[in-house]
Amino acid sequence: MRAIGGWDVDVVAGVVGQGAPVGDPAPDGVDRLSLYREAVEAGPDGVVVVSPLGEMVAFNERFAQMWPIPPEVVASRSDDAALQSVLDKLVDPDAFLVRVRELYARADGEAYDELHLLDGRVFDRHGRALRASDGRYLGWAWYFRDVTVTRAAAADSARMSSLVAVAHALGNAGSESAVLEIVNVDGTAALGAEGAVLCLVEPGKPYVRALTNGFFSAAVRAEVAVLPTDFPLPMVAAATGGPALFLDDRAAAVRLFPGAAELYAEAGAEASAAVPLQSGEVLLGSLSVAFDRAHRWRPEDRRLLEALASLTAQALGRLRAQEAEQAASSAVRRMAETLQRSLLTAPPPSVGVQVAVRYQAAAQEAQVGGDWHDFFELVDGTLALVVGDVAGHDRDAAAAMAQCRNVLRGVAHTLKAAPAAVLTSFDLALAALHVDVIATAVLCQVRRLPEGGAWLTWSNAGHPPPVLVRPDGSAQLLATPPDLLLGMQPSAERRDNEIVLQPGSVLVLYTDGLVERRGQDLDVGLSLLAELAARLGAQDPEQVCDALLEELGGTAEDDVAVLVLHVP
Repeated sequence: MRAIGGWDVDVVAGVVGQGAPVGDPAPDGVDRLSLYREAVEAGPDGVVVVSPLGEMVAFNERFAQMWPIPPEVVASRSDDAALQSVLDKLVDPDAFLVRVRELYARADGEAYDELHLLDGRVFDRHGRALRASDGRYLGWAWYFRDVTVTRAAAADSARMSSLVAVAHALGNAGSESAVLEIVNVDGTAALGAEGAVLCLVEPGKPYVRALTNGFFSAAVRAEVAVLPTDFPLPMVAAATGGPALFLDDRAAAVRLFPGAAELYAEAGAEASAAVPLQSGEVLLGSLSVAFDRAHRWRPEDRRLLEALASLTAQALGRLRAQEAEQAASSAVRRMAETLQRSLLTAPPPSVGVQVAVRYQAAAQEAQVGGDWHDFFELVDGTLALVVGDVAGHDRDAAAAMAQCRNVLRGVAHTLKAAPAAVLTSFDLALAALHVDVIATAVLCQVRRLPEGGAWLTWSNAGHPPPVLVRPDGSAQLLATPPDLLLGMQPSAERRDNEIVLQPGSVLVLYTDGLVERRGQDLDVGLSLLAELAARLGAQDPEQVCDALLEELGGTAEDDVAVLVLHVP
């Protein structure tokens, strides 16, 4: 092994290529060999020249810095010892030797390789077979350039860019398992890790839940599924208020958590990290990643994992907020329906007719509505049927609905008049009582006829028309020019309409939620209702109500009130 200044003339000629004789002086009188030596020493590359037998003929100072060969090895002039010093620094020394032997056997051309060192550095290696001017094979010249910083910067830039896709995917995740899948597939790929774990705290509970992926065996996944909050694992510590932990190998983890040794061994994990998942002021748990090898946590790696944890916490926080909102909405919905149903009592038994009623809250609403149905007997035996709808979907609408129902009952019992007159008096009463509402309603009065059947009189205050199903199964919309809505102009003229209900007839009263759909003409909904009522025929009113709600109520966007009368 000779220092750079001791190069043979033929060797130097092989390194720099063919040209003027090496010994010729340059124009300034400096010999070319000195110029070549200075140029090689001043360059950014580490250079080493190796003989055909694999002996290190010479190397420059940069090579010595990049491959710090111990002084005693240099002093020994042992090429085997020098080579072993290089091999000891490589991640894959065996592949390096195979490649070198292959190239030396070829003894021609050029070669390009990338070498990864155990200390994390990355070298580009460019080799060139050397030949003298007479064609003699002289060996190889190798040029090494440290590209660790540039490669790492490019990799870090690509990894941070990948977080954009991760953020988009997490924004659409609909469950905790979906969040884990995204983090495991895209997040760990950016880090180069093998496995990910979401360790989630349960508020007020003495345990945490761990969601794991397929890197871990089924036995390990089952073992860590639920753990006490004081269990000795980095992910549990970070999930329960501890700091972020970045552990280069298993030994580092075991030093902090001696009780974790067996579990790390079972999981086949070496390096690991655990970062808290913080959503605003709430600690949701931790995100952990595992490697099956040692891993040096660079500042860039830490920032990447912390960014991934922040995105993960946002996704989990959004899911928890949605769950809380859905729970609150369900509670309000249950309260609303309870209130609504408490106001809508079942009809009293009546001799000679059958009546069934239903109320259904809006499919997409969790608010109290203003729909109502009512059925009561007047003092002269006339049956009064009412279906109405107060505008609005809130507690005020429900309160107004209750007032309307009670006031209309009182007016109908006191006035002892036809439906049109009752609605006019009712409208005037609402104004006098300062019940500020806008409402639609159909008020029907049914009187049984001695010869069978019944006489129906009704008045319609801006409400969808009743449906009459005749004994022969044909259906008719009792569509008459509707009068003005209630609450608009109390003194407005109202009209009565009359028809005979033959034995076996069915009368259907309903609110607009049964037939109105966004983007669909009202006539379409009315036609569908008439067709369905005709198919149902003279079934039991309870069955008719259920069938109407099953067929038409499932897509209702508003509350629905239904009243069905059957004349035997």
